[in-house]
Amino acid sequence: MALDPASYYSNSIQGIPGAGVDVDITATHATPKYALGYAIVRADGSRYRYANIGTATNAGRLVGPTTASGGATYGAAVVVAPALAVVVPAEYPILAGQVGSHYIEVTIAGMAANKYEGGYLATTRGTALGETYRIVGNTATGNPTSTTLRIQISEGLKVEIGATTGIIIVPSMYTDMAATATTSTQVAGVLMSTTTSTLLYAWVQTRGLCGCAEDNSLAITAGHQITPSRVTAGSYASIVSASTTVGTAALASPIIGYSSTPAGSSSRLGMIFLQLD
Repeated sequence: MALDPASYYSNSIQGIPGAGVDVDITATHATPKYALGYAIVRADGSRYRYANIGTATNAGRLVGPTTASGGATYGAAVVVAPALAVVVPAEYPILAGQVGSHYIEVTIAGMAANKYEGGYLATTRGTALGETYRIVGNTATGNPTSTTLRIQISEGLKVEIGATTGIIIVPSMYTDMAATATTSTQVAGVLMSTTTSTLLYAWVQTRGLCGCAEDNSLAITAGHQITPSRVTAGSYASIVSASTTVGTAALASPIIGYSSTPAGSSSRLGMIFLQLD
């Protein structure tokens, strides 16, 4: 699994009732046709988002961002003070991290270029506490200095940030996705079409009725709230149980909706109502 450099993102505001063309939600593509995360909504309210699936995955499976595409937790990235940051020629005399700048220099090890593209950066401590910015992209560790990288954001900084500012970085939810693991996990949707090693762009459903692989280790009844399975990757399971394997432990994963019509077997797809989006 790896990030595809062909992926791209958008900040556009979308949605004009009655306009546009029909979209084939079962289509898969070798190169992206839409910005990752691009959303469409059917007249019945069902919602779909365009995504990069980093691993060949069957249709009807819960998918989410992989661990390999994880962001920077609190304390993992240290902001370089503006006075010490390498100058960005296009913005000089504004320095990276100062008000109005679209760049932040941080110290973080072993990060590939554009790993955070399409994600978000939040300030969580110290100067500029409480701000959230969309990430356009990032250089790899080693650029601009041997231990730092530079993050580009879509809006100019509202408040100067520096060495006392704590940050958290979260990459896009819709890149390098795979079937959800059987551990505590993030879920982005249900894959609409089987992907292969060359057709890795597809639509995932995030809201509405859809078929999804079922883990029936514990009997599921229509109306049960559901969560990613702790037994079978890419499947859903009921949270209604005292079992530490599927029930209680499942509360460590997000509730994603409810069962509409159970399949009654772990080898089948049941009908669920997704409430992710």
